[in-house]
Amino acid sequence: MSKAWLVAKHEYLTNVKRKGFLFGAFGVPLLIVVIMVIVAGIAVEAETNTERVGTVGYVDQSGVLADAIDQPENFMPFASEDDAQAALEAEELGAYFVVQPDYLDTGGVQMVSRTGTPEALLGELNAFLVANVGRGVTPELLERLKEPVEMSVVSLDSGRVVEESAIFALIFAPIIFVFVFIMATQITSGYLMSGVVEEKSSHIMEILVTSITPFQLLLGKIIGLGALGLTQLVIWIAGSYIALALGQNLEFMAGVTIPLDLLLIGVTYFILGYFLLASMMAGIGAVVGSEQESRQFAGIFSFVLVIPFIALVTFITDPNGTVPVALTLFPLTSPVAVMLRMGFGSIPTWQLIASIAILLVTTIFTVWASAKIFHWALLMYGKRPSLRELLRVLRRPTTMATSATGERAG
Repeated sequence: MSKAWLVAKHEYLTNVKRKGFLFGAFGVPLLIVVIMVIVAGIAVEAETNTERVGTVGYVDQSGVLADAIDQPENFMPFASEDDAQAALEAEELGAYFVVQPDYLDTGGVQMVSRTGTPEALLGELNAFLVANVGRGVTPELLERLKEPVEMSVVSLDSGRVVEESAIFALIFAPIIFVFVFIMATQITSGYLMSGVVEEKSSHIMEILVTSITPFQLLLGKIIGLGALGLTQLVIWIAGSYIALALGQNLEFMAGVTIPLDLLLIGVTYFILGYFLLASMMAGIGAVVGSEQESRQFAGIFSFVLVIPFIALVTFITDPNGTVPVALTLFPLTSPVAVMLRMGFGSIPTWQLIASIAILLVTTIFTVWASAKIFHWALLMYGKRPSLRELLRVLRRPTTMATSATGERAG
């Protein structure tokens, strides 16, 4: 096993210096954070800046705002809707609203503006109306009328309590984890497959197998590149904790943390999913004859991994439906499906256990099958084996596979 660790160390130290890995580990998270900050800043500015609207007129047809109290500084009363419309057309107003005659019965208010109205302006309007409808009540009761609900959501399966302002960020966290999983596994398993193809095409394999067994070589490559993927995952998780700590002053991030159960389940699926995908890629790399051909197969696996994203609407509207459950149990899609379902709802314990068990059994079988195929096809050049030959290899005892490789090597 010492030789396998030497291969793992070589693969890790060689690939950790690659520009592609460094960009994926550091550049992409930084780029995503910058984009999110810019987009969030623009969105917050658009929804909170009421000054860009300018003066806001109002026409009270219900009498609620007669002798108005707590009127915002940028609000201006008008006697009729025609006067307010004329001021709007003369660009003296950015918007105006009309309190309907039956407001106390229906709550009807009509807003007219030249452009969209920010959410903060609607909040000012609501507070203005509540203050006048509730005049005479105690300040405490008036404040409760303005903010009638301070909601927190309790997850029954985990006991997790989430404040309303943090729900969106908590839902978004698993999606980010899914993105990291796909990116890390694709990069590392891609390195593994391309490395096998390159070493086989350049006949380096002929030299390697004289001092190390094919199984040790495969195991070392998988462990080394798996450690590389975990390094990227750790960097992203650490970055997430730092971002959350720095973002506690933002309303939509206040109180948001990465739950321990979500983190543990995510890491478990990352490790199992990586070993499954990496062993498949290694087997393909040993069988195919060129880098281009290997990338075609890699594209198929990449498509399968993102199938849960194609069905994202189903995960949002019915996270416990037939499609999400099926994708949770199917090993190639289970890592992504589980993380998405944990963001949009809860997963029954039996489904989580069954999903991990199926993924674990599939991973063990795939590693075993890939090791036999890798061993058998390692030194085979100029011919792509048929499916029948591969099935025959899997049925052979290991000693026979070793003999076959030795014959080709000789």
